[in-house]
Amino acid sequence: MSARILVVDDIPLNVKLLAEWLEHENYAVDTAADGFEALAKITAERPDIVLLDVMMPGLDGFATCRRIKADPAIAHIPVVIVTALDDVDDLVKGFEAGADDFLIRPINGLELIARVRSQLQRKQQYERVREEALIDPLTGAFNRRYFDAHALRLAARCRAAHRPLAILLVDLDHLKQINDTHGHAAGDSVLKAVVDRVMSAVRPSDFVSRMGGDEFAIVMPDTDLDAALQVGERLRGRIAAAPVEGVAVSVSVGAAASKPDAEEELDTIFQRADAALYAAKRANGNRAPADSDELRLTDTRRPTAWQLISRLWRRARLSAPPPPSFRQTRGNRCRR
Repeated sequence: MSARILVVDDIPLNVKLLAEWLEHENYAVDTAADGFEALAKITAERPDIVLLDVMMPGLDGFATCRRIKADPAIAHIPVVIVTALDDVDDLVKGFEAGADDFLIRPINGLELIARVRSQLQRKQQYERVREEALIDPLTGAFNRRYFDAHALRLAARCRAAHRPLAILLVDLDHLKQINDTHGHAAGDSVLKAVVDRVMSAVRPSDFVSRMGGDEFAIVMPDTDLDAALQVGERLRGRIAAAPVEGVAVSVSVGAAASKPDAEEELDTIFQRADAALYAAKRANGNRAPADSDELRLTDTRRPTAWQLISRLWRRARLSAPPPPSFRQTRGNRCRR
C-alpha cells in the first residue's frame, strides 16, 4: 500500500504541482486548503506525512504544526513545512513549532521526493520501536505500558458515553509447578498458547495486555458484567479443554464491569476484578467468578494475614510506575 500524503496549501497551483510530483512516485495524495481543514483530515484519516504551507489565511502553518504536535494521537506524523521564507528566524520558528523538516520554494522535484522518503523512513523506524515498546515479546500481547496508556483513555471514553466497560483478569494456574516439572521452555510455550487462545476469542475492539509473569488483562468496552462473565467462562472452558504439548492447563478469571449508575474510575473496576481473581485462586483455580461486590454476598470467610498482603501487593501493581526500560523480560517469571 502506497504512503498517504496530505498537501496543505491555499493556492491551487502549488497544490497541483506538489500533487503531480508525488503521484508520479505512486504516493496517494489528499489536499486541504487551510489549517482547520488539515487538522480535521489528519485526525480522521491519519496520513503518513503532511506537507504544510506556512502562509495561509486563518490558521497559518506554524500554528497548525503546533496543534498537530500537541495532540498525542497524531504527534508522530511527520510535518514538512513548505515555505518561500528562508530567513533563519522563520526556520527556527518552524522547528520550535515541531516541524520535522523544511522545503524552500522554488521546490526541486528530486529534493521533494528525497525529503518525503527520508521522513517516511523515520516514521517507519519510529513505529517499529514503538511497537517493540508496547508488545510483550514472548506472547505477542500488549504489555503493561500499553495498558497504562490506553485503558484509562478507553475507560474515560466509555464513561463519557454512559457505556459499560469490563475487565477480565486472567491468571494461568500453577505455572510454577509447570516450570518445575517440565522446564521453563514448556512454561513459555504454555503461556504463549494460552494467550493465543485468549486473543483469538476476543473482539477487535477489545485488547489483551500481559500484566505480569502469568497474569493478563482483557479490557472490553461496551460490555456489562453478565457478558463479561460469559466471556470469562467460555475462555476458562476452552483453555482447560485442550492440553498444551501434553501439559494440562487451566486459568482463573476475575470479572468486573463499570456500573451504569456510578462513574467509576478504571482503578476501582480493576480492583474489583482483582478481588474476584484472588477468590478464584484461593479456591484452587480453574474458576471465573463475578466481581467483588457479588463475592461479598456469598463469601464471608476472613482472609489470612498472608492473603491480605498478597492482595495488597497485587492491587499496587496497577498504580506502580512502568519499568524504566522499553525492553520486556523474555520468558516467564512465576510468583507462585
